[in-house]
Amino acid sequence: MKIWIMVLSIYVAPSESVDWDGPWKFEKPRVQEQTFNTEIECRSYAVHFIGRLHQVMTVPMRFKCVSFDASIHKGEPF
Repeated sequence: MKIWIMVLSIYVAPSESVDWDGPWKFEKPRVQEQTFNTEIECRSYAVHFIGRLHQVMTVPMRFKCVSFDASIHKGEPF
């Protein structure tokens, strides 16, 4: 079984810019602490989350949903 997390990349413009059209610079990744049971849940949440953020700041954002094992069996290397 897998769990999914969302990694969000936010890009920024220079601080003195107004109506900036690019290029945009990668600022930092954000990892949502919430986990998801499926990739579809993760992607749906990401689209909704970015939509809400775009209501207050219109900067480029990219996301990836990444899967991990939900558990590690006894004796497996970590």
